[in-house]
Amino acid sequence: MFSFTKDQKEYDISGIKIGGQPGKYPTVLFGGFFFKEEPNFNTARNQIKRIISLGNKTGNFVIPDFFIRKEHNIKSIIDFIERFLPNKYPFSVDIIEPSIKIKTLDYLNKKNLLSRTIYNSIHIGIKSQERECIKENTPNMAIIVAFNPKDKSPDGKIEVLENGANLIDIGLLELTRNLGIEKILIDTAALAPGENSGASIAAIPVIKEEYGLPTGCAIHNVVEKSRWLNDFKYAKKVVDSSSNLNIPLFGGDYAIFGPVENIDYVLPIIAWEDILISEYTENYFGIVPYEIHPRRLLI
Repeated sequence: MFSFTKDQKEYDISGIKIGGQPGKYPTVLFGGFFFKEEPNFNTARNQIKRIISLGNKTGNFVIPDFFIRKEHNIKSIIDFIERFLPNKYPFSVDIIEPSIKIKTLDYLNKKNLLSRTIYNSIHIGIKSQERECIKENTPNMAIIVAFNPKDKSPDGKIEVLENGANLIDIGLLELTRNLGIEKILIDTAALAPGENSGASIAAIPVIKEEYGLPTGCAIHNVVEKSRWLNDFKYAKKVVDSSSNLNIPLFGGDYAIFGPVENIDYVLPIIAWEDILISEYTENYFGIVPYEIHPRRLLI
């Protein structure tokens, strides 16, 4: 359990706090709305109700992370967000295709939703058209993926944040700020087993100490790519959910935990861990937990 010497940034996005010293704020969770086929908004609406209810119960707010894979789904997904997500509640958009990113940002601006948007994500593959679009349609917050294919160690992740590791013309931190985004979350880029996947956890305290920025990752991806777990049908779900404990234990601020359907497994595990961390950090470092924290709401 950690306390950092670097001043830690604390951000507020639509009332949800993220960042700071370990033990102060509850771990924020990102749950994926993947819409693998055409979006089922009836199911999504029920899932929204569930994550908000559980978040209010423990203090671990859950941010819906909407995957947009097809251009023709942009309008319907964003309209769903506008209609059924509570007023001012934040959300993230997770998009791979650059052209869909651009069109989504344009539409979010048209719908006046950028103040609630977390852009997932900025990485070394960012294109010039995407940069220009972000300048014109600037989201409230962005996730930077600290992926360095040349060096997957914590030092390599620092290098790509700092100077681009000669893979891009500028460091990702400076690039993001030049685009007008000041609220930055760092994703330590969880990779497949055998690709220094443990570095995604080890890098959390390194980056927190170096930059003081809210940091986390999608450690769930490592579990998904651990094929041997398929031989342990019942244990895989347990491993998948409990893997997220590593993030707050190493000082992290948020977990991208995979499909939102897993919320009933993940959230109580994280709330439990937040309580343990808070008890220790207050007694040892004097970090008083926020009024909306599992230790205050559940104990």
